[in-house]
Amino acid sequence: MDPILFSAAMRGNIRDVYYNLIRDEEYGYQVTPKGNTVLHVAALYGHSHFVAEVLKISPAMLCCQNKKNETALHIAANEGHTEVVRVLLACVEDHHNTSDKLTRMTDASGDTALHKAVRSQHLDVVKLLVKEDSEFEFPPNHAQETPLYLAAESGFHDALIIILESCNNPTYAAGPSNRTPLHAAVIQEHKDCIRSLWRWNKPLCEEPDLWGWNSLHYAVKLGLKDVVSDMLGWKKSLVYLPAGSENDWTTAIHIAACEGDVNMIKKLLNDCPDCCDTLNSNNQNALHIAVLKNQDRVVHILLGSDKCDSHVDEPDINGNTPLHLLAASGNHVPELINHPRAKKMLFNKENQTPLDIALSCKVTTKKEKLMEDLSSTGRFGKRDFEVKKKYEYMHNSNDETATGVKIQLSDEMGTGDKMRLREDDHDKAKRADQTIIETTMKVAEVHIVVATLIMTVTFAAGITLPGGFESDPDSHNQGMAILTSKTAFRAFVVSDAIAFTLSAVAIFICFLMANASTGPQHTKLIQNLCNLACIFLCLSMLAVVIAFATGMFATLSHSLGLAITVCFIGCLSIVLYFLVVIYSCKYV
Repeated sequence: MDPILFSAAMRGNIRDVYYNLIRDEEYGYQVTPKGNTVLHVAALYGHSHFVAEVLKISPAMLCCQNKKNETALHIAANEGHTEVVRVLLACVEDHHNTSDKLTRMTDASGDTALHKAVRSQHLDVVKLLVKEDSEFEFPPNHAQETPLYLAAESGFHDALIIILESCNNPTYAAGPSNRTPLHAAVIQEHKDCIRSLWRWNKPLCEEPDLWGWNSLHYAVKLGLKDVVSDMLGWKKSLVYLPAGSENDWTTAIHIAACEGDVNMIKKLLNDCPDCCDTLNSNNQNALHIAVLKNQDRVVHILLGSDKCDSHVDEPDINGNTPLHLLAASGNHVPELINHPRAKKMLFNKENQTPLDIALSCKVTTKKEKLMEDLSSTGRFGKRDFEVKKKYEYMHNSNDETATGVKIQLSDEMGTGDKMRLREDDHDKAKRADQTIIETTMKVAEVHIVVATLIMTVTFAAGITLPGGFESDPDSHNQGMAILTSKTAFRAFVVSDAIAFTLSAVAIFICFLMANASTGPQHTKLIQNLCNLACIFLCLSMLAVVIAFATGMFATLSHSLGLAITVCFIGCLSIVLYFLVVIYSCKYV
């Protein structure tokens, strides 16, 4: 495009372009590298008067498209230039261009001007475009987005109301991923848009998306109680509709249980009491899901409801009851374990009781409590006893829970079985004790290295005191430390001596551990000695830090600012240590 022509369009100076426009009518319009005509450029910069004058000279330019198939109306709508849009639409009426309406022309992405205006959230432009062509349905673009869908997804409520009230037949179905505008509004939690779409077309909430989820399912997942209440008030059967594919589906109450939303569970049970009986594709009820997801509060609510009593011993597709799943999860929920319906013998399709599963899983603190509760009620199962003898849980004879299990099992065995079990338990207990001792002694080796290093450092610091010694042969203090009179120096000497002593005690304790490890049944003693050595070592390191700070202060006291800074940096190690301890406790 000619620079003068482009500059005139950019500034809105029509006097510089009359001749060029008349000439371009004959030989073709000049365009920018993007294919924009002078009308596109003027629309981009919002010069409505310039646009009107250009269209008087060259009306055919109204429908010209750039390389993205955008008209000047597309650009003006996208930029929100209301007056330019008004001028362009007036030109359409003046020339009665009804065969190919400007508002219905689409760009390379399938967007109409209304798509552009809604996406850019220009309300006045939306009003003009909808009023201009209210009979048009405004179908989806290539991404399956309708203007109504874009308004709902972005929460542009005012535009959504205008489209619903002014368009006679706005397109609303088959959006991205086959989602309706109501899907989009619910997923983005735009409650104003949800209410308006709901009043306009209630059956929208029944439409499934590409993954088989309708609007109610998303509302339940996101905890939108008011929306769920409105939908169920209109049609209770929505709560029973499956969400998902043909082979993998769930229902609303399963979704709420998975999310751990207690209030939503209460809402669903209050509106549709029998929805708790719905099963997913794995024949699991809501209690199964709550146990699988470790949603203890949901388990408590469901067990507290009389409607869900039968769910406690209901098997899923693999024969597992919620108690079986609890045993596999490593969690501990007393309300479920002690429920009356959970006290009978419950076998899955692998002939396993909940205790069988618990014994075969990795032992944790909660798992031990779970097995203790299960064993106290005698729910063992006799179908798979040979397998139970192999479980690692039986190895520790010192474990109270394991002892309880053995006592219960012994009543079911013959004399020969009891003797073999006792021998196996004794051997396993010895091996376990030996493993503990070996692990503890490896820790002690680290303690000895650290303690020896501290002893060496503190011994060297005690021999070569900071500040040096009095060397004047005439002085009666010859050979004495120069800084003896300073309080900081005295604190250094004391803390250095404490660090030396504590590290020495830690080493002596490690020697004692080495002697005790050769004797039988000294596991507890060795563990206690190791803990004691660790305490002395920590105190020794604390004393070393104090010695460093006081020693530096004593030698740098002539520069108080520098002395305080060095002491602060030295003591910072203590603070950082405690922060690391607190941080690590979160993962223990």
